Amino acid sequence: MDFKYEECKPDATRSGRLYQLKVADLHPTQSAVGLDEVNAKAESMCQKNRDELIAFLITRPVPVVIGNDDKFYVTDHHHLARAVWDMAHKKNAAAVDGGSARVVVEVVANWRVLTDYNFWKAMHDSAWVYLFDPTGGGPMQPAKLPAHVKDLRNDPYRGLAWYVRTHFGYEKGPADFAEFQWAQFFRNRMILDNRLLKNQIQDEDILLSTMKDEERQAIVEAAIHLATSPEAAGLPGYSGHGSRG
Repeated sequence: MDFKYEECKPDATRSGRLYQLKVADLHPTQSAVGLDEVNAKAESMCQKNRDELIAFLITRPVPVVIGNDDKFYVTDHHHLARAVWDMAHKKNAAAVDGGSARVVVEVVANWRVLTDYNFWKAMHDSAWVYLFDPTGGGPMQPAKLPAHVKDLRNDPYRGLAWYVRTHFGYEKGPADFAEFQWAQFFRNRMILDNRLLKNQIQDEDILLSTMKDEERQAIVEAAIHLATSPEAAGLPGYSGHGSRG
C-alpha cells in the first residue's frame, strides 16, 4: 500500500508535511485500546478496495513524535493504527498484508536531541503519553509501554466508552484522554461480566461486541444513564442527554 508520500525518516521535522510509515514502525504511547472499537474499524476497512482505503487513510494522518532512539511514537489514533494492522492480517478487499500495511503520518515534534528522561517528561507535559494500564492502574514506567501496536491490550471499559459516545451519551471533544476518563468513570461503577466476580474471566477478555444483543444493549443503556446523570457532569463532553436508539 503506497500513499505516494515520502517515507518518514528520523530527521523529519514538524512542517505540516505528510509522510507514510509502516504500521510496524509505530510505537504506542498508551497501553490499551478498546478492541470493540478497533474491531469495528478493522471490519469496515476490510470492505474497502485499495483506492477507497488509501483515500480513507489519507484524511486521517497519525500524529507522531520522533524520539532520541529514532523511533516514531504515536500520540493519537492508536485505535486506527491497530485496526490497520489487524485488517492487514485478515482477508481484505485491498489485498494489504502485514508487510505492506502503512498509514499516513504527520510529525508533530522531533525530540531526537533530548535525553530519555527529558523526552518522556516533554511527552508527559504535552499530554502525549498515557501511563496507565488496561485496568486504570498507574502511572507505569514508559519502558513498560508496548513496543508495537499489535501488543496494545484490551480495556473493555474504553470499548464501552466508545459505544456510549456513538449513542450520543457524551460528545467528542478536544480534551486529552477523554475516552479514558469516561472508561475509568464506568469502571468504578459497572461490572460488565458477572464471571469477573467468580474469577472466571479477566477484564481484558471482555468484548461487548460478542455478547448477545440484548445483553450488550442493557449494558450500554445503563452506561448512558450514568453518562447523562449529574454524577458525570465534570467529565469532558458531558451533555446530560443521550440516545438509546
